[in-house]
Amino acid sequence: MEQTQAAVAAALAEARAHGLRGEGRVVRDLTNVLIHLEPARVIARVPLTLRRLRPPLWFAQEVELVQYLADQGAPVAPPAATLDPGPHERDGFLVSFWDYVAHDPDRADPPAVGQALERLHAALEHYRGSLPTYDRLAEVGELLGVLQPSQLVTQDELDGLRAVQRTLAGATPSVGRPLHGDAHFGNVLWTSDGPLWNDFENACTGPVEYDLACLAWRAAPGTLEALAAYGSYDARKVTQVTPNLALFLAAWTIVVVTRAPTEGGIAEARRRVRRALAHRP
Repeated sequence: MEQTQAAVAAALAEARAHGLRGEGRVVRDLTNVLIHLEPARVIARVPLTLRRLRPPLWFAQEVELVQYLADQGAPVAPPAATLDPGPHERDGFLVSFWDYVAHDPDRADPPAVGQALERLHAALEHYRGSLPTYDRLAEVGELLGVLQPSQLVTQDELDGLRAVQRTLAGATPSVGRPLHGDAHFGNVLWTSDGPLWNDFENACTGPVEYDLACLAWRAAPGTLEALAAYGSYDARKVTQVTPNLALFLAAWTIVVVTRAPTEGGIAEARRRVRRALAHRP
């Protein structure tokens, strides 16, 4: 893909400007392009989809947040320690650098994820940086205002999603505390030191149950074990915040899959639209 190639070129150019030589291997291309800079133990990350609505300042705040958590000993994959993590602007892209963490799916341990999330929340509790509220309705409203009917979503479904957005806009978010904002198994790295959380680009404030809703919503194998290991929470609040999560995921998944359509991605986008529409008034 042309945009991916340009993102990789920008990341490699920025890496060379910081004294890193070698090759770049794309390890993920979805909402972000992740490039393993070899032989350095560094991951370059270039945001593609979220960048369209979020200012560069947000991505700097994300690095600052994760560095704060790493300094607290929280279970996170940290920003790069051997060079300025950024983010840096290069050829129209933002590039941030993160320590490479060896990810081994065979080390999967769902109860440890619940425990790691509880420790993460404990470390986040004292973070004083500015974060958006979990509802993100203004951002979702911007997306829904420009999305057009496609193989992913019909006009009637877009109208339904907008109705869900208007209904949720009438509710005031609960007073909250800092959260991961996208806490699911796909954002966990399995390591010899236990699970590490990464990908904090959706960090926000809200009740801890929003992160638990993120975990429960995908219903991946091991979900119940992870939730049970977390500790005490209010299951009713998980239900209450799920419509916000479903709408947010539906809108952004349409954007992501439009950029890189695959058969599986299209099916997942359609599924998420239907799940969000279940909350239509």
